[in-house]
Amino acid sequence: MIAGSKPPTALGVEAPDAATVIVKLTTRAQYLPGLLSHPSTCPVHRATLAAAPKELTRPGKMVSNGAFTLTEWTEGASIKLTRNPRYRGNSLNLIDGVRYRILADENAELRAYRAGELHVTFVVPRGQFDWIKENLRAELHISPQMNTYFYGFNLDKPLFANNPKLRQALSMVIDRQRLADTVLRVGETAAQGWVPIGTNDYGSQSFDYAEQPMTERIAAAQALYREAGFSAAKPARFELRYNSGEMHNKVAIAVASMWKEALGVEAKLVAVEIKSLLSDINTRKVDMFRLSWAGDYNDAYTYAQYLKSDFGINTVGYKNPAYDALLAKAAAAAGSTTRRQILEEAERLMLADHPLIPLYFYVNKHLVKPEVRGWYENVLNVTYSKDLALE
Repeated sequence: MIAGSKPPTALGVEAPDAATVIVKLTTRAQYLPGLLSHPSTCPVHRATLAAAPKELTRPGKMVSNGAFTLTEWTEGASIKLTRNPRYRGNSLNLIDGVRYRILADENAELRAYRAGELHVTFVVPRGQFDWIKENLRAELHISPQMNTYFYGFNLDKPLFANNPKLRQALSMVIDRQRLADTVLRVGETAAQGWVPIGTNDYGSQSFDYAEQPMTERIAAAQALYREAGFSAAKPARFELRYNSGEMHNKVAIAVASMWKEALGVEAKLVAVEIKSLLSDINTRKVDMFRLSWAGDYNDAYTYAQYLKSDFGINTVGYKNPAYDALLAKAAAAAGSTTRRQILEEAERLMLADHPLIPLYFYVNKHLVKPEVRGWYENVLNVTYSKDLALE
């Protein structure tokens, strides 16, 4: 549809009348309600789009169906929303409006919070995390987030495509817990698998060596490294490309040091702007790269499909017919238990192939004023303002 090779009528969505939308599915999709709450599926008011497309999202022009309407937008400063009396759940809405502040950085956000200008922060500054724990512990909220930080292999490159033992060795020698404890230091969880902890109706999977002591893992990885044809005299050489940023740089240096110390790998670290990184990945001009994948909806399939052979953004280029078959089998499964077990099997199969290296799972990090009532945590990091109230 997006490429223009199929007409909109082939989408499987129709509106037989003004109040009904019918979505036709090719397979079961128990995650559909969550998917439909994603911003990409928000309805667009056709008359406004046709009459004034450039003003579609401006205050006084934007037509929306949520708990609030857009009443003010100050570029680079703030967005103000006001209660929508026509919202179907208006009687349950606990506040009359909300203002979202646009701030320069995390430190500016913390200053605004401490000055009483904010009730909730979006994040907390990594550099001030220890101070926050000491002085604002009761207001600090940390919880699992459905977001995996990883290094991806370009499986179009012979070095990695033809060397599963090298891929495994590189993963095995990374001490993820040490990375979380000494480099990240703000609650992130070491990722021993691909699908994040806390994903709905799913049991987290892990590498079969996840519980091995690091000394044993390193010894096994060194054997794999030699079997792959590498040694101190003939080290593996490749480039790790990542987007610029202090923390990305620290993680890359730490991981490259682990590779060098345990295996003798020579990894060239290259930091670029995110647009350049994504372009290089798309044109396959990378050896290994840093990315993260955040779930669009709370279901393991949003992670499983990322590595499906024909998925549009399978950035590593992973292709495994057995993996694809398991995903198809899961989609056709009649019961949620069977579906979950199949998806878990698929993840274990993929982890054994090592098409990528998960490093850690992100966490939600917010400061919330004591007078805010109704705050709740969830892996998608979405807390609806309509559910909150002020004492």
